[in-house]
Amino acid sequence: MTTLTPGRATPDTAPDTVPDATPDIAPDADLDAAPGDPRRAFGSAFGRAFGVAPGVLLGVVLAAGAAGQIAVWAAGTWLWNDETAIAINLRRGFLALTRGLEFQQVAPVGWLWLEKALLYAFGTDERVLRLPSLLGMLTVLVLTAVVTRRAVGRWAAVAATALIAAAPMILTYVGELKQYAVEAAVTLVVLLLTERFLAALRSRPEPRRLLLPLAGWLAATGVAVFVSLTAVLALAGAVAGAVLISAVRRRWRDALLLAVGSVPAAGFAAALIYRRRQYPFMPGQADYFTGGTPPAGSGPAELLAWLPQMWTGFVSITLQWRYPLLILLLMLAGLVALAWRGRPQGRLSRTSWRDRQTWRDRQTWAAMLGGVLLMAVLAAAARGLPLADRVATWLIAPTVILVVAGLDGTARLVVRAGRRWSRPGRAARTVWTALTALAVLLTAAVLPTVAAPAADAAYRQALDPRVKDAGPAALADVAQQLQPGDVVLVYWFSYRMVQWYGPQHGLPPRPVRLYPPGHTNCDPQRLAEWLGDARRVWYVHGRNLGSEPRDYPQRVAAALAAQGTISAVRTFPADRYTGSTAAWVLVDLTAGPDPRPPTVAPSADFHCLGRW
Repeated sequence: MTTLTPGRATPDTAPDTVPDATPDIAPDADLDAAPGDPRRAFGSAFGRAFGVAPGVLLGVVLAAGAAGQIAVWAAGTWLWNDETAIAINLRRGFLALTRGLEFQQVAPVGWLWLEKALLYAFGTDERVLRLPSLLGMLTVLVLTAVVTRRAVGRWAAVAATALIAAAPMILTYVGELKQYAVEAAVTLVVLLLTERFLAALRSRPEPRRLLLPLAGWLAATGVAVFVSLTAVLALAGAVAGAVLISAVRRRWRDALLLAVGSVPAAGFAAALIYRRRQYPFMPGQADYFTGGTPPAGSGPAELLAWLPQMWTGFVSITLQWRYPLLILLLMLAGLVALAWRGRPQGRLSRTSWRDRQTWRDRQTWAAMLGGVLLMAVLAAAARGLPLADRVATWLIAPTVILVVAGLDGTARLVVRAGRRWSRPGRAARTVWTALTALAVLLTAAVLPTVAAPAADAAYRQALDPRVKDAGPAALADVAQQLQPGDVVLVYWFSYRMVQWYGPQHGLPPRPVRLYPPGHTNCDPQRLAEWLGDARRVWYVHGRNLGSEPRDYPQRVAAALAAQGTISAVRTFPADRYTGSTAAWVLVDLTAGPDPRPPTVAPSADFHCLGRW
């Protein structure tokens, strides 16, 4: 016996096993209704408003986003303090990179090996070292479109991709030597791989046909946790969601294979984490990102109080969006919309296989995305990985996808309500069609309103990539003016910058620091002895540490004025992050103490200059 459905005859007892190629249902398919239906009128009006097909618009957004990312990468700005810490470690051998890193840095071994290979093959140019960041963020841009298209729909893919293209954190770390871009890309790769592996399990009942998908899964997940620290969280969340949804559907074999097939990658990740934990970490690392983790020793009440603080920080700093509560509600709505949308009405056997499978696919995406978010929160609550600032870059794309899914679900709910109210007559249909279109357009306006600060920051970043430290420019300028008998001193926080760039100019790092009175290094006589018979001394100051006064270069100049006369001072453009200014000061030691030294406010903490 068959049940007739439009365009096909489907057996009542359609098997759960389906072909490997899962149909991709257009999100606007339910708007292609009969003439006169308000859904059709809305769909046509929506298309006319854009004037282009969603595929064309998506192509434009992808091109614009890629152009912005390439512009930031191509700027080739100088490495700043955090980047030089990684770059200096890359001078070590491959095996040494598996141990504790210098400056107590933490980075995935696979990513370090990739960077080491690039440095070995192509040199130390900033663009070469940041090439994985560019490729990672381009992957994020493309896979956001792919995942959103599969999970939500065509117009949703356009919106989500536009939000990623206008994400300041994405554009910032496309131009930095850090692992965050690769981690963000791996998160989406893991989600897509999990969905594809589950589809392969569903479509291959014979055990022998599972060998190739299983081998691919083992290899891909192993590589993922090797090149990304956060891949283990993404994998745990995606697999947990997929296993849960498989268990709900009583597909025990699929759930078991998913869980067991993920054990090798989890074991590999555990071994990598265990090895890294044998070496020192930066003191207070878990608390470095304010609000990213709860206070140590927090109980249930403290954890509950921490959650809103953490979420506000993630939305306002990582995303640079407004209205954290609205974003949370939209994400929850997105999970519900994905799980509920397309749910067959009445007997499941009377619904076409295509519709059933589309609904199940959306449920799978809801379970996986929800699992990834839950794992991120649990890891932060356990003080394992802060959910804040740049460390949470890997979670931007899943968040964007769920927010867009929530708006998409809200718009569809309004359309359905309008359709029900418009049945009595033609006039009513016209009124409710207009109101429905207005309501959906207002819903769509939420995204520009929420993401306006992010879009503005991203535009400025793409137009004029931020320089985080002009210290290398100051160092190069000094190197061109050096004379025999000159000594170059550097700001202690610029020590790593000189370690990396100094060899290019033949300048060894000689860091100095301002100390409070009574400190063992606070001895002007020792500084004079260190300078020896130098004729001139240069002081180079890079990006200022946030906890120290902005007039730090002037304070150092005042201390050096007791040794000689200040001949020249030059400042460089301030970075747009902190407003601190790189500078150099030239002191002539042969001219005696400066008769008019710089005047600075007295400070017990920054009193005298000594060797660091």
